[in-house]
Amino acid sequence: MTSRDIVGFCGLGRMGAPIAKNLASAGFDVRAWNRSKGKAPEGVREVETPREAAQAARFVVTMLADDAAVQAVVLGENGLLAAMREGAVHVGMSTVSTQLSQRLYEAHKAANQHFVAAPVFGRPEAAQARKLFIVPGGDDTAVAMCQPLFAAAGQGTFPAGSAPQASLAKLCGNFMLASLIEMFGEVFALADKAGMDPAKLAQTLTTILFAGAPIPSGYASRIAATQFEPAGFAMPLGHKDVSLALRAAEALAVPMPLATLLKDHLLESLAKGREGWDWAGFSAVLRESAGLPAKR
Repeated sequence: MTSRDIVGFCGLGRMGAPIAKNLASAGFDVRAWNRSKGKAPEGVREVETPREAAQAARFVVTMLADDAAVQAVVLGENGLLAAMREGAVHVGMSTVSTQLSQRLYEAHKAANQHFVAAPVFGRPEAAQARKLFIVPGGDDTAVAMCQPLFAAAGQGTFPAGSAPQASLAKLCGNFMLASLIEMFGEVFALADKAGMDPAKLAQTLTTILFAGAPIPSGYASRIAATQFEPAGFAMPLGHKDVSLALRAAEALAVPMPLATLLKDHLLESLAKGREGWDWAGFSAVLRESAGLPAKR
C-alpha cells in the first residue's frame, strides 16, 4: 500500500461507517457512497454515485445489506463495475449468497479486475475498535493485495478458498450463532419459569462451558436479560442469513433441520413486528411458547 491508495467505499451503515473511518485513519484516501447522504465519517470524502467511488480506486469495498443491494451497486446504472480500472479489487464485505459471490467473481474477471469476498465477523462495536475477523476468499494474488486493507479494518484474517466458499463460511458462522441463540433461549426460558435468575445462570454456564468466551457470553447475557434493543444485528438480516444458508444447503442436498427451525422462529418474530430488535430477540418466541412474556 502507498500512503494514499484510493479506496472506494459503498455502504455507510452501522458496520460500514466505522470500517471506512478506520481505513481513512490508516492512510487510505477513502471516497464513499451511501444511499442516504450525510453519513460520511471524519476523514472520508462523500461522493454522489458508486461509479464515482470506484473511479481510479485500487480497492472498492461494499458493505451492504443483501444480494439485491450489492447487485444494484455493482452491476446497476452508475454501478462500480464499469468504472473500476483494470487490476483493481472489489472487496465484498457484505454477507451474500454463494451464487452472487460466484457471479461477481466472474463479472470482475471478465473485466480484468478482481473480486475478493471478505465477509466479517463482529458487531458494530468490534468494527469501531478494529476487532473484526475477516474471512477472505478469491484468487491468492488478489487476497494478498488486500492484506493492508484487512489490517486496517480488523484483528485477523482467515482465508477460506474461493469467493463462494468465503461467503459460505460466513453463512455457516451465522447459522452457528443463530443456533446459540436458540439454545440459550430455550435454557433461559426453562430457568425463568422455574424461578431461577437467568442472568446468574448465564454467567455460571458460559464460564463453565465456554470459558468466558466473549461471543457466547455476550449472547447469553443479552438473552437472559431480554435486552434486544438497540439492535447490533437486526432481525431481518438474521432471517436473510439463515435463509441463505438453507439455500446453499438445498443446492448441495444437505439437510439442515435446525436451520429450518431457526428460520421459522425468525419469521415469527418478524410477523410480530420485531424488525427493530436485535436478532437475539427471536429467543422471545421461546419464552412466549412457555407462557412467559416476551421480555422480563
